[in-house]
Amino acid sequence: MSTSLDFFPLVGAVIGALVCLINIGPAAALNPVVRALASVLIPILVTGGFHLDGFMDTSDALNSYGEPGKKLEILKDPHIGAFAVISLVKLLIAAIAFSVLLLTWKDPEPETVVACGLIFVVSRCLSGLTSLFFKKARKSGMLSRETESGRKGTVVLLIIQLTAASAVMLILDLFRGCGMIASFALFTLYYRYKTSKEFGGVTGDTAGYYVSMSETLALCVTAILNIFLP
Repeated sequence: MSTSLDFFPLVGAVIGALVCLINIGPAAALNPVVRALASVLIPILVTGGFHLDGFMDTSDALNSYGEPGKKLEILKDPHIGAFAVISLVKLLIAAIAFSVLLLTWKDPEPETVVACGLIFVVSRCLSGLTSLFFKKARKSGMLSRETESGRKGTVVLLIIQLTAASAVMLILDLFRGCGMIASFALFTLYYRYKTSKEFGGVTGDTAGYYVSMSETLALCVTAILNIFLP
C-alpha cells in the first residue's frame, strides 16, 4: 500500500478533471441540477464506491455504541446494517444538495470549479498521510501491514502533492480555498480524536470514511461561502 499511496492522489486528479469537464466549457450549458448530480456520481463511478464501502462500515460501527473491540468486529463484518444505509443516504443527500446550491445560487467562476476539483486530490493526500502516521487500531490489521514499511519517499511525495494542490486552490480562489483547507484541517483533527476514542486508532475502513466525509464537508463549506462571497 505504501507504494500505491504514491499514486493515490492521481485518482483524485482524474475525478477532479472529470468534474471540471462537466461544469466548464460546452457541458456547462447543461441544467445545473443535472451537472450537480453528475458531479456527485463521478467519484462513485471512478472508484467503484470503494471509499463508500469503508464509510458505511465505519458508520455502522460508530452507531453501535459498543466497546472499541465490538466496533472493530463490526468493521470486519461483510454485512451492512440499517445505520450504514441511513448514513449513506444522508451523505448523498448532503452532497447533492450542496452541489446544487453551489451551481444554482450563482454561476461559479471556472477558477472556483477547478479549486473544487482539487478537493479530491487533497482528501486522498491526507487520507494517505493519516493512514501512515495515525495510530493503527489493529497492530496485525491490513492497514498496519500495508503501511508498516512506508517509505520516506511516499511521505515526501504525498506532502508535495498536498502542498501543490492546496497552493493552487488558494491561487485560484483565495477565500473559498481557505475555507476548503480549513475544513480539511478541522476534520482531520476530529478524525484523529474520533478514531482514537471509538476504535483505538485508524483502519482501512476509517480511511474510506475520511475520504467520503472530508470531501463532502469541503463541498458544503464552499457552497455556503459562495452565498456570501462575491
